[in-house]
Amino acid sequence: MTWRFVDAGRIDGYYSAALFESIAKHVGAGRADETILFWRVKTPVVYLGYHQYVEDEIHEDYCVANDIQVIRRVLGGGCGFCDGNQILFSIIGREAGGVIPPGIQNAYSRVLGGVVSALEALGCDGELEPARNAVYSGGRKISGNAQGRFDGAVLVNGSFLLDFDFDEMDRVLKDPTKNLTADVRCARDGMVTLSDLLERRGYEVGYVKEALKRGFEDALGVTTVCGALTDSEDLLASRLADRHRSRDWVYRMDDKRRKRLGRERQGD
Repeated sequence: MTWRFVDAGRIDGYYSAALFESIAKHVGAGRADETILFWRVKTPVVYLGYHQYVEDEIHEDYCVANDIQVIRRVLGGGCGFCDGNQILFSIIGREAGGVIPPGIQNAYSRVLGGVVSALEALGCDGELEPARNAVYSGGRKISGNAQGRFDGAVLVNGSFLLDFDFDEMDRVLKDPTKNLTADVRCARDGMVTLSDLLERRGYEVGYVKEALKRGFEDALGVTTVCGALTDSEDLLASRLADRHRSRDWVYRMDDKRRKRLGRERQGD
């Protein structure tokens, strides 16, 4: 089975969330090949889970003052701070009859096996942490992940830490250790980067991307062909990016809660 591989390079954060949504809609409708998508963000962002509240998770004033984009993705899961030192990925397959299993945990196990394989190819250990749907190396998290299913497609998204600004994450997130093990008191103790693991050996980003791509190919049992976005995918992504930039979309859950609490107070 052949999938498409797209490396979008460094792109705007809002557009990135719109892009994997657009590709998923096309894949689910049979209008595009199943796809492995890589990208890196141009500027720091916070990806917020679809059902999360901005005011509960993020120091909003700091993000506004420092031009950090707050992005509500269409996938569930927890929020994550991402900067340009991460390779971000979206594995996008067809929900019916595809190679990604139907069960949530089985899907994570299948896809994230590719991250584990990539770490091993890079000379590091890796293991899936099923309780948090993450990949760990040396007992610390190197890849956080989220999953979603809509319009006939299934997506498993994630990050792979090349390096990381832990201090900035502490300033952005209200609870930086929320998605780590209970005994971790600061994120730096619970997370690890490829730079940490390789120490002075260093790495070449292109080589890391190739290891990740091959890991996903092996995990899914597919081969990939480098491809480009269709005009239809890019056009829809541009339209969806406008929605992702809108205040109504970003604060949709916060606004719903405020309205609900207001009605409850009126009923007292």
